[in-house]
Amino acid sequence: MPTKQPPLLHVYARNVEHCAFKRGWSHAYLATRLGVTAHTLNRIRYGRGRYLDPEVLAAMFELFECEPNDLLLPQPGIDYTLPD
Repeated sequence: MPTKQPPLLHVYARNVEHCAFKRGWSHAYLATRLGVTAHTLNRIRYGRGRYLDPEVLAAMFELFECEPNDLLLPQPGIDYTLPD
């Protein structure tokens, strides 16, 4: 049976969390750098958003110095398993 692909917002959330963790950035620091509220960042980091805000996404690419694929596609070494 093929493995279930995680939804885009889940992948995005895990990649954002991973990028922030690698840099040692706190939730508050990342929210401040992105210019969003802690509530907005919380929705992003836990995959509870309903859509990808293009302005926030562009800010993340610049802040993390990465390409779109780095945040939007599954990356090696990150666990994306979904709970059953």
